[in-house]
Amino acid sequence: MVKVIARVSHPDTTGAPVDFRVIEVEERLTIFSEPIANTHRYWVPLNADVEDEEEYLEPVDDPDYNFRTDFAIYRRQYHFMEPMAIRDAREHLGLTQCEAAIALGMDTSLLADIEANMALQPYEQEVKLRWLLNPEVFAGMVRRHPTIIRERCRQAEVDADSLLGKLATYESDSHI
Repeated sequence: MVKVIARVSHPDTTGAPVDFRVIEVEERLTIFSEPIANTHRYWVPLNADVEDEEEYLEPVDDPDYNFRTDFAIYRRQYHFMEPMAIRDAREHLGLTQCEAAIALGMDTSLLADIEANMALQPYEQEVKLRWLLNPEVFAGMVRRHPTIIRERCRQAEVDADSLLGKLATYESDSHI
């Protein structure tokens, strides 16, 4: 069911005002094969039928609004880490995004997008990201694979000794 929640005016590319109705629509979708339900927001030109999905535009003032709310619902529903928690855990370890991505076996741009809430981590990445919450275990895992870490650092032009040194603070006698 479509619900009209507002009427807005926004300039087109020439600067001329265009009037829209802002609507909300309950929708079900699948993310990573998992179902979620969300109330999406769309803008519909004032002269168009609000029931015609062909007329729905992403919010002109915030085109990523629906994606961000989808990601938030998914993270809450499936207990995934929030972008801020990921960034905070990484920074607590003193790691740059590139260093953390190397140690986690992730693409740096994916980690940056996840932290900026522009991408949603798949389950496999969520498992890896949670390692950041346990510094001793994380450092131990990285320490057990120095050849791989050094090669990844070489390829990314990152100082391997610096990365390994940052994690050395968290080393313990625990075994994985």
